[in-house]
Amino acid sequence: MQPFLTRWNTLFAKWPAAALVLVVVLFRILPHPVNFAPTLALAWNLHRWSSVSSKFTLGLVLFLACLGGDWAVNSLLYNMDAAQNLTYLAQPGVWVLYLTYGLLFLMGPLASRPGLSGTLVRVPLASLLFFVVSNTTVWLWGGMYPTNLGGWVTALVAGLPFLPMALTGDVLYTALFRRLSPVPTKQGVESLPVASQDI
Repeated sequence: MQPFLTRWNTLFAKWPAAALVLVVVLFRILPHPVNFAPTLALAWNLHRWSSVSSKFTLGLVLFLACLGGDWAVNSLLYNMDAAQNLTYLAQPGVWVLYLTYGLLFLMGPLASRPGLSGTLVRVPLASLLFFVVSNTTVWLWGGMYPTNLGGWVTALVAGLPFLPMALTGDVLYTALFRRLSPVPTKQGVESLPVASQDI
């Protein structure tokens, strides 16, 4: 693990924004269980880089991670060409999800709490918020369910089998991003994570 952290430290020191986007895009296109993705965890923990980047830069990182991740998945896994990718990105539901990531980014500092309890309690709440929003977008714009209360409930129920893996991914990726984030010190910022950092 330590050689990886050393390489991460070097990459982050030179290109912090590129490093974060690269991590999200790579983890999304590498083989993984369905709904086991890093994007929500990045949004929830991105404020931890505020000591080395401005809020505007971090917001841009989040947007590029969302956009780059979707583009890579659509192109490499679903064989979409550029026109199909642009059509996908023109859907209102996609931008609702991006805005939800932005909301979680803004909520991150308010909901951050040191220790394991903060991860195991507050991260699932963020996961549940995203679950409701994402399934609601499918209900509204997916054309799969009637646009009434019964259809909305059906959409939520249909998404329940995917929720446990999403929760697991959000908790584990949160632990990873907290482990890799810069560590504030009295003298400044130490960008190499330490073993004692809270998860």
